[in-house]
Amino acid sequence: MPEPIPSLSVSDVNRLIKSTLQDTDGLKNIWVKGEISNFSQTASSGHMYFSLKDPASVIKCAFFSFQAKNYKGRPLKNGMEVNLFGSVSVYEPGGYYSISVQKIEELGQGDILLQIERLKASLLEKGIFDPTHKKPLPKYPKRLGIVTSPKGAAVEDIIRIATDLNPSIQILVSPCLVQGDEAASSISGAIRALNDPKWEVDVIIAGRGGGSFEDLMAFNTEEVVMAYYHSKIPIISAVGHEVDRVLTDLAADASAPTPTAAAKLAIPNVSEVLVKMEEVEDRLRFALKNRTNIGREKLIGISNRTFFQNPYVILETRSIAIDEIMNRLSLLGKNFLMQKKTDFAKTEILKIRMEQYTKQKRKELELTQSRVENFSPLGTLKRGYSVLRNHKKEVISSIDQIQTKDKLEIILSKGRLNIEVIDKIKE
Repeated sequence: MPEPIPSLSVSDVNRLIKSTLQDTDGLKNIWVKGEISNFSQTASSGHMYFSLKDPASVIKCAFFSFQAKNYKGRPLKNGMEVNLFGSVSVYEPGGYYSISVQKIEELGQGDILLQIERLKASLLEKGIFDPTHKKPLPKYPKRLGIVTSPKGAAVEDIIRIATDLNPSIQILVSPCLVQGDEAASSISGAIRALNDPKWEVDVIIAGRGGGSFEDLMAFNTEEVVMAYYHSKIPIISAVGHEVDRVLTDLAADASAPTPTAAAKLAIPNVSEVLVKMEEVEDRLRFALKNRTNIGREKLIGISNRTFFQNPYVILETRSIAIDEIMNRLSLLGKNFLMQKKTDFAKTEILKIRMEQYTKQKRKELELTQSRVENFSPLGTLKRGYSVLRNHKKEVISSIDQIQTKDKLEIILSKGRLNIEVIDKIKE
């Protein structure tokens, strides 16, 4: 028998639909344009319910009082063309979906949104929002500059939080208008004023408390954005808003959703810093004490050594060692001299023997030389003999080699004779 197919309850289905729709990015934080119909408002809670329709479709909408309190436009009514911002949500008990509205603008204001988007794209292309341009916030600022309305709650919140975090912080307020036609030039002028080096401001918080889309328009102008960008002092954008970021958030070195959050971002908690400093001081004190103890133990160990107890012991040992070395050097020197004297005496004997040997060999050479001379042709000539040669320089040893009238040469021991044969006698 096949197992029964598990079934879902109605609540399970609605829960799945709700999680699917509300987790879809394409259905969160969207702008929807249409005409209001079936408008109603609950008197006790202030919630507004209506439908938004176009020629082909309709969708339910809920504008709850905690969001509707920021709406500054004309009262909503049937037939009004609006542009609303919100997210799709599902009412699980009733099984229907609707748009949970966060902000509503009458059509016509959409032109302003388009202008802001165009300005944003232009500034982005110029690199005004480039992260590499952003300056780091100082860790421990001494003087805080505030650019906001002097009458609003924002300045009071910033001052209160800043002084709570650091009672010694110096605060300089540069007052300005934060909404209206004059607001843009007033805000940019206040920022430039705080950038004067004479005020020695370390960080600036510029902004205002929350407000409607129209109230925040000054912080979406090119003039104010460029004032943030050109500030030489790190600047934090602190415009209270819940839905859209204003352009000054992108141009500032840092941004915070509220003035209070900006104060906490700019000013470190001195009490926490002091606690950390005390912890560091304790660690340093412990480390210093530890190193001192180690040094003291090393000093005691060194001072107990023999050298420090009786330094002459080492000097005596070194003196004995030096004497031994000197004695060995002296003995080596004497032995070296004696050896050289012996070598020199041997050299003298060898010299005498060489001289005797040379004399003997010289006598033998003279004797051999005299014998050679006696047997040489020159020796023979000296004894009265001569050599006879013809004109071809051939030696004549027989009369048969000579003809009458031949011219001959006679070689004597001293000189030569040229003769002519007159006659030859053969014996």
